[in-house]
Amino acid sequence: MARCAGKIAGILGYLLFLLVLIEIALQVFYYVTAGDFLFRRVALPIYQPEKFAGFMNRPGLSFDHHTNEFRARYYINKAGFRVPRPGIEYSVQKPADTYRIMLLGPSFAYGWGVEYEKSFAALLPRFLAQRGFAKGRKIELIDAGIPAMYAAPQLNWYQHVGKAYQPDLVVQLVYGSMSVPSSTATRFDVDASGHLTERRLTAAQRWRERAKQLATVFYGWMVWTEIDARLNADISDTVAGAGRELHQASVFDPGKPSERDTMKLYNRLASVVRASGAQLKIVYFPLSYGVHPQDESRWRHLGLKDVEAQRAFDAAFVNYLDERNIPSVNITDDLRDAAKDGKRLYYWLDIHWTPEGNEAAAQAVAKALAAP
Repeated sequence: MARCAGKIAGILGYLLFLLVLIEIALQVFYYVTAGDFLFRRVALPIYQPEKFAGFMNRPGLSFDHHTNEFRARYYINKAGFRVPRPGIEYSVQKPADTYRIMLLGPSFAYGWGVEYEKSFAALLPRFLAQRGFAKGRKIELIDAGIPAMYAAPQLNWYQHVGKAYQPDLVVQLVYGSMSVPSSTATRFDVDASGHLTERRLTAAQRWRERAKQLATVFYGWMVWTEIDARLNADISDTVAGAGRELHQASVFDPGKPSERDTMKLYNRLASVVRASGAQLKIVYFPLSYGVHPQDESRWRHLGLKDVEAQRAFDAAFVNYLDERNIPSVNITDDLRDAAKDGKRLYYWLDIHWTPEGNEAAAQAVAKALAAP
C-alpha cells in the first residue's frame, strides 16, 4: 500500500513539474511575442481613487501597454485626462474661439490598445473639421474616458467636476447593450499600487481572476475558442468577457424594470448636460460579434444567444431616446459597412477597437454630428 501511494505521489509530482515547466515556457513565449508580462495584459496599475466617480486615471501617468495584439503608450495629464504627450493641459475656462467636446465613457473612449493619435478621441475632431463642423472654430476634445468606468458614476463626476470645463458638446459612448445601470455606486476600489480591485467577489471568483494570469489558462482558452467555439452556454442570460455586466436583451419594452432603471440614467444624463449649457450625443455600438459575423461562434460559449435580438433591442432603445429628445446615434451599420472589405475593427482576443475600428467609429460619429 505504501509503495503504491509513493508511486502515485511520484507520478503527481512529475506531472506538477511538467505543468510548471509548461507554464514557464508559455510565460516566456508570451513575453517574447507581446513584449510584456501576461499579468499586465488587463489589470493595469493606472488608477487612483476619485471622490465622485470612485476612481479615475492616475494624473501624470506614462504607461507602456503591451499585449500580443498591440502596443500603446498612455499619457495622462494633471487633471486625469488622456493626452497625446506629456505637458498638455486644458484650461478650465474655455477659449473664446474654441468649440469644446468632452468625451465620456469607458475604455473605448479612453483609447485602449491604440496610440492616442489613432484613437477615436484624436480622430473625431479631425473628421468634424473636415465636414465644416463648428463653423470654423477650433475643435478641442477633452478625453475623459476611463477604463472600466460605468456611465452613472462618471456622470456624477461630470456634474461636480467635468462641467466646469464648459463643453459645448458631451459625447457619451455606450457599448454592447443600451441597458446600463443607473446606480452611481462603483464596483471597484483602487489598491495602493493603482490596480482596480472588484468588490463583493466570492473566493471562487477571486481564484478565477488569478487563474487568468496563468499562461496555461490563457493559451488553453485560445485553443478552446478555436476548437470548441461552437459550444453554446445557455446557463444564464449574461455574456461573459464583455468588460461590463452585459445581459442578453429581449424585446425592448420601456415599461420593464430594467429599461425603466436605464431611463433614469439617460434622463439624468440629458438633464445634467443641458443644465451645464452643453449639447448631448449618446453613441451606441456593439461588441465585435455585432460587426464581424465570424466572431459570433466564439462568443456563444461565453453566453451569447441571439445577435439579432440584441441588435433589434439596441436599435429600438436608441430610437426611443431620440423620440424623447435625448439625442442618440447607433453606429452599428456604419461599422458593419466598414468591415465588409475584411478589415478587423476589433482585436481578436482583446474586445476593443483596432486603429481601423477607432477610425470607422470616429467617421460614423462625425457624419452623425455634422448632419443637418
